[in-house]
Formats: sequence, structure tokens, C-alpha cells
Amino acid sequence: MENWFFPDASRPIPILCLVGPTASGKTDLSILLAQKLEKVELIYADSMAIYKYLSIGTAKPTIEQRRLIPHHLIDILEPDQIWSSFRFRTEAFRCIRECLERHSRPIIIGGTGFYLKSLYEPSFPQGSPSHPRLRIIFEGYSNPQLFARLAAIDSPRAFQIGKNDRKRLIRALEIYHQTGKPPTFFKKFPSKTKSPFQFILFGLDHKRVDLKSRITERTQHMIKEGLIQEVQDILSKGFSPNVPALKNFTYTPIVQYLQGHLTVQQMEKQITLGTFQYLKRQLTWFRKSPIRWISTEGKNLDIISDEIIHTFLSYFKGGQSNE
Repeated sequence: MENWFFPDASRPIPILCLVGPTASGKTDLSILLAQKLEKVELIYADSMAIYKYLSIGTAKPTIEQRRLIPHHLIDILEPDQIWSSFRFRTEAFRCIRECLERHSRPIIIGGTGFYLKSLYEPSFPQGSPSHPRLRIIFEGYSNPQLFARLAAIDSPRAFQIGKNDRKRLIRALEIYHQTGKPPTFFKKFPSKTKSPFQFILFGLDHKRVDLKSRITERTQHMIKEGLIQEVQDILSKGFSPNVPALKNFTYTPIVQYLQGHLTVQQMEKQITLGTFQYLKRQLTWFRKSPIRWISTEGKNLDIISDEIIHTFLSYFKGGQSNE
């Protein structure tokens, strides 16, 4: 792999990562960063952006933005397909290497914490690939049943995940049934292969009250832009309301509304409250991550982007460490 913009082959290649909670403004900032740095390609670390047909509710970059800057790991799965951090890491590393071979600079952008962690934490990436048949079986269990099964084989991991994170409970059980080892087993052994990349994480630091205001406004905007019709279009293609792409805090209330279980007002409230809860989980996760937070108070995107670029480029001069 040719390291064209960082010729010191004895050091890992710095990779800029733009991270942060939902509604923090990552998309617009990533486009500006790409324009300023030139010859950039964006790689998405987003568990929802991978799905086709879901654009409004996932706040994907616009078609115009994607024509302007190459984007990867967006719109690659059908709504009924599954994805994991194991597969994300594999695909992300492939994208990074291909970008470098094209003499492009890859930038990771996203807010899915366990995807990001699979890049920068030197451990086995989640133990195993996804297994569709196992997931179909586990989908038949309730959350309490999934939690109880995981607690019986890996109590620390079960309590770390909690009783309500269905997706991660299923993933942990999937790892166990494929490998015969509890998920925590794979956390005990650092990888013997040193990563060729040094992931430099920058996060947009907003006050929580400002983020909640942005979330409320974005929810209203998504509904006006056609969020309900987006779900109707997916269902009209023959997909079940229970496909993985629709089982989340944004799309589940839409499905419930279409089934007559919620009013429009109740639907909007559930989406907003669900996003607030997701925000809380994200902020808890990010507090434990090696992120360099950039304050957004009193700054426009031009100032913020210059601050990130200045700090990031210092890694090429050996002036920063990743500690």
C-alpha cells in the first residue's frame, strides 16, 4: 500500500475521523473539510446509512453532496439485510486502502460508537461475521428472554449491554453460538498485528440543550420532507415492517402510525423522545472514547473546519500523539 502523502513508512498513517452525536452537523462539516483538504473520499460509520431507500430518516448527505465528494458505505444493503461491526471494520479498512491507492485522503464520518471503536481499539473485531439464520431464530425471542440467555453464558457482557438494546443482545448471542466462546473472551486478547492506521477522532461539542433543540427541529423537518412516504415506499416494495432497517427509534413509530396505532402527534413525539434517548447513549459512549472535542460555541463551520485541519495536519509533522 503506497503511503503517498505520509512518506514515513515506519509510522501508522493518520486517518481523520469526524464523529459526534446525532444532529451535531457532521454531514455539512465533512463536505467543507473535503473541499478544503482536496481529493478526499468519505467513509461512513453509520449503522443506518448503509441501508438503501432510507434517506430522509437517516439524514444522509444529499445527492448533490455525494456527486461532489465520493462517499462509501452508504446505500449498500437492502432493508432486510444485516450488518455488524465485524463487517464494517472489514469494509472500512478495504475502503481506506483503496482510497490511498487512488491517492485520495480517506475521512471517516459517523456516530455509531461500536463501529468507530472497532477501528481504533486493538482487539479482535467482535469475534465473528453475522449469521442470518441465527438472527432469524433470535428475532423470535423477547428482549427479557435474550437478556436472560446472554446472562447465562456471559453475565458481564449482558449487563454491559442492558436489557433493552435488542440489536446488541442478538449480536452477542450470535458470536457465542458461532464461536463457542462468550463475547468477553474476545476483549481479553489484544491484536498481535499493529494497525497500519492511526485514527484521529474529532468531535463536535454542542451543549446538550442545543442538540435537543436541533433534534426537535430535524424531526419536524423530516416529517415535512416525506418521512412517512419513505416508509410507505419501502413497504410497497414488499418488505416486512419488521426488517432490520425499520427497527429503530425513527422508523418504528412511522410503522406504528401507518398501522393505526399512533396519531401523527404521538408518532412525532416518539421519534423525538427516541432520538433524545439515543443521544444520551451516544454521549455516554463518546465520553469513554479518545476524541478531541472541538467547541462549536460562537463558531461557524469555516472556523471549525480550519481548527480541525490545523490540528490534524500536525500529525504529519510528528507533533501529536494519539494518547
